[in-house]
Amino acid sequence: MTMRWIAVLGLVLASGIVFAGEVTLDVVAGGLKGKATLVNKLLPNGSKYVRLGMVLEDEAKKSVSVLQESTYDTTGLPIRHLQVTNLQGGSAKQSVVVTFDTAGANIKVEQDGKAVNDVLAFPSGLKATATPEFWFIRDQVAAGGKTTYQRFDLGTRTWQETVCIFHGKRNLKWAGKTVSTNYVTIGTAKAWLDDVGDPYLIETPGGSMTRRAGK
Repeated sequence: MTMRWIAVLGLVLASGIVFAGEVTLDVVAGGLKGKATLVNKLLPNGSKYVRLGMVLEDEAKKSVSVLQESTYDTTGLPIRHLQVTNLQGGSAKQSVVVTFDTAGANIKVEQDGKAVNDVLAFPSGLKATATPEFWFIRDQVAAGGKTTYQRFDLGTRTWQETVCIFHGKRNLKWAGKTVSTNYVTIGTAKAWLDDVGDPYLIETPGGSMTRRAGK
């Protein structure tokens, strides 16, 4: 997988934003265009499951598909992350599986028939509970609500400090009409969400995701 593809996908995937329900989004990022499907739901035991499936093409119609899955316990601690990336024709495939326990993040990377294992400890003295995972889908937050936590980044395979802020209600022009949204920032990413946490629009420094009407 070329560094160009990896860099562009990082702009789309590294924001850490997740949502509730299921929506389809049009994606534009660094010369790539395509479609993404986001699924988020609470499980019967109170944990949360997230799935992102995406297919993007460059100007030469070369495509890449990405599947990400994550689960979190009822407090927002990560349980498992999965990312599988495929270039068109199977010319390059990479899978990253991360499971979390008291030792930290247990990482397994498979690429080109080789597997590499590593363990990355939880950041000492810092919070790794991703409480914004439950904003709107389960927990209500007042305007101005802010939390800072350590998020495991699949692209860099490091812990990243993440600041998430709910700025309150904002009107947004979307699909030819004005909708009332919940405006949230996650680091440098911006998201305009409905009242169950599904996105109308996501903007990152490198691109955007726009919800399709009727989804």
